[in-house]
This record gives sequence, structure tokens and C-alpha cells, in this order.
Amino acid sequence: MELKGIAQVIRLGWWLLIVSALGGLLVAGGLTYLTTPLYSSSTKLFVSTAASADTSAAYQGNLFSQQRVASYADLLTGEQLAARVVDELGLALTPAQVAAKVQATALPDTVILRVDVTDTDAARAHDIAASLGRHFTEQVSLLETPAGGDASTVKVTTVQEADLNPAPISPDRTSNLGLGLVLGLLAGVGLAVLRIRLDNTVKTPQDVLAATGSTVIGTVLEDPELARDHLVADLDRHSLSSEAYRSIRTNLQFLDVDHPPRVIVVSSSVPSEGKSTLAVNISTVLAQSGSRVCLIEADLRRPRVTKYIGLISGAGLTNVLAGDAAFHEVAQPWGDGRLTVLAAGPMPPNPSEMLGSAQMRTLLGQLREQNDFVIIDAPPLLPVTDAAVLSVHSDGCLLSARHGHVRQAELSEAAQALARIDARLLGVVLNRVPMATGAARGYGYSYEPDPDRATLKPRAKSRGASARSHAHPQSPGTSPLRAVGSGR
Repeated sequence: MELKGIAQVIRLGWWLLIVSALGGLLVAGGLTYLTTPLYSSSTKLFVSTAASADTSAAYQGNLFSQQRVASYADLLTGEQLAARVVDELGLALTPAQVAAKVQATALPDTVILRVDVTDTDAARAHDIAASLGRHFTEQVSLLETPAGGDASTVKVTTVQEADLNPAPISPDRTSNLGLGLVLGLLAGVGLAVLRIRLDNTVKTPQDVLAATGSTVIGTVLEDPELARDHLVADLDRHSLSSEAYRSIRTNLQFLDVDHPPRVIVVSSSVPSEGKSTLAVNISTVLAQSGSRVCLIEADLRRPRVTKYIGLISGAGLTNVLAGDAAFHEVAQPWGDGRLTVLAAGPMPPNPSEMLGSAQMRTLLGQLREQNDFVIIDAPPLLPVTDAAVLSVHSDGCLLSARHGHVRQAELSEAAQALARIDARLLGVVLNRVPMATGAARGYGYSYEPDPDRATLKPRAKSRGASARSHAHPQSPGTSPLRAVGSGR
């Protein structure tokens, strides 16, 4: 894996690495705690032949001892010797069980036998090792005494008495925890790589381009403030999110310098991708630039615009299309009057047919003449056809794609739905991008105003005008909304 791929795995799957490492430590610690401790006691036995003054005979005796040592190792692990140990110590174990605890090793090129006894009790391991040394010496003496002789030709001497070691040799806590940590990290890396390989959600501009053939015209970073207040792009905000919406405004205006899109549908592939928040803030920043903007809440099933912007949601678009009210009677100006909002109105039985009606086309034609921009907040493209119907009668559709939420196949299908009806896809806004991701690189800078610099104050207004501006400001010539709501 290349360094770039490793960095991506760490950046996107760091939490998996941490969780897996902690999991490895917990598993290793648990297994270590549950494992019965084992203790060991060792003794060393020296095998020699009868002393001889002849050098050649001594050499031959030494070779004889080395050959005997290999056989003696088998005697030390046999059940016959173990039975003597059981009888001497009065152990509640069988000879086979005792023999299984013994390991005898002939040290290479020597006449020394090393005997290791492993047991769950340190004192018992010591007693068994000491008893084995004594009984083995006696057994060798009997075996190596010639018939009719009174002395053994081989002598076994204990050169290292059995030791009592109170420290367990198993489990090794440090090694187990270290191994658990390493295995946990490796498992975390594997899970992170698998997650990246199996993750088919949209996360980068390259994903957007591959799915739609269109480019990302803006990136909005994850901002907790957007969850509390969906309208962040007002004149008093200098946050990263508000600047991101202003950047999207600029990109929209320069998509086609000679014929910029004026009637724009804002939609998404699936719900919960931030398309209503995008529509509200795009409309706001367009109005801030001096343009006359009309924002239409055309998501008749789940209207959110009036809730986000703080206006009345009673009467609106459906009333106008049904002929029950004129546009100027239900339209609500916002801010200084450059932005006009048309709420959704009551829920109709046939939203798609109403939005595709001749009345809707006529209304859009009139609003195009009266405004510089018409922003239409439409439902998602895949669940219903409302956004596709509206896109046919607009200059194009702007898609909101939520980072790590919408799948590439869903975004691709939404783009294809627009292409099938010859609707123009203006571009994609990558929404709610975490700061730690590569897609957010280059967007994490801020340029805050100098706190000591004087701020331009708005002109003083009359008390009545100020109240109307903060509540529901009315453009000249519009009727009060309460008159529409009461039927007067």
C-alpha cells in the first residue's frame, strides 16, 4: 500500500484503530486473567563415569557418558520414576500426570541433564524436581551396576539443586498485552481498509465527478451551528459556513457568464442531505449581493423553508396554483425586501401534478420577469418526481450531496433522472464535510474581521418599520398576511 493510501486509512479509520487496539488489550488482559498461572522449578544433573588415570580411557568414558545422557532424558520423563515421586511426596496425582509435568533436556556436547518441572503450584513444582533428582540418581546407580559388581560404572551428581521460583512463568502479562495491542492494531487496519474498500458513499469531488459527470461547485463543512440555526449566511455572520455559501453564489453566477441560470431548482438524491438549508442560504447571499430573489418552498410534502427562515407557513404556493390567492397576497418579504419567500401552503392531494401544471409554468415565467433569481426548494429526486418536473421549467438543478450519506449509485441515478428529461445539472454542493477529511482541505481557513474596526451601522428606521423588518417585513404594495389568513 502506498504512503498516500496508508495516510487515508489512518485519517478515515483512526477511530477503528483506537477501538481495535483497546479491544485487543481487553481481550489479552481478560485471557491473561483467566489463564491459570504456571510455575517452574529446574535442576541440573551431571553424568560421569568411574575415574581413570589413562587419558584414552577417560576420553572413552566421556563419550560413553554423552551417549548415556540421551537415554537418561527418557528415563526422567517416564512413569516408573514418576510413580516413585508420587509415593514419596504423597501426591494426589497419577504417575502419568506427574510425568507430563517433566521436561528433560540433554545440553548439547555436554554430560549435563537439565530437568524442568512445570506445575500450577510453585512449591509442588520444587518438590517434584528435587524428588526426581534423588530417585533418578538411585535408579541410574542400579541400572549401571554390573551383575555381581558392587559399584556403578556411572555416577549422577546434582550440580544445581531444584529452585523454588515464586514468580509464574506463564502467563507473561507484558508479552500478552503487547501482543494483544499489536493484533488489535492490525485488526483495526484491516477493518479500516475493508471499510474504505466497501464504502460506496460520496466523499470527494472525484466521487461526484464519477457519479454525475459534473463538478463540485461548493463545499460546506460540518458546522454545529447549522443544526441549531439553518440560516447562517446573513450579514452579521463571518463563519466558514457563511463564506462557503457566498463562494457557491459566486460560482453559480459564473457558470455561464453570458446567460447565468436565473431559475434554479435545489434538490438532492435522497432525504436529509441539507437541500433546504442550501436553498435558504443561497437565496440569502444572492439577496445580499443586491439581487432581487424569490425563494419558493416547493417541497409540498415536507416543507422546511419557512421554519428555517422564521416565516409564516399557512398560505402559499398551493393557494396561488389553485387560484385561491394572488402571489402578492401570500408572498412574504424577508430582510430588506430584496428576498421574497413563497411558502408551500396547504398539502395538496396531487403535488407532482400541481407542480407540473400550466399554472406553475406561468408563475415561474412571471417571477423570472420580476426577479433576478428564483430559487426553488424541491423534494429529493429519487423518492418523487417533483424536482424533475420543476427542473424542466427551470434553468437547471443544483444538487446537494451529503458527505458520507448518499451513495454514489444514488447520486448517479439522480443525475441520470435529470438527463433523461433533458434537464440541466448545474453542479453539486458537497454538504456537511468533516474538517478532518481530504475533501475539506483548503476550506479550513478563516479571515475574521478586525474586532477594533468600526462597523457600518444601518440607517435609523421608524419604530414601525423596524418592527416589520424583524418580524415579517412587507414590500411596498403587498397585503398583510394576517388579512389572507383571516379571509379578509
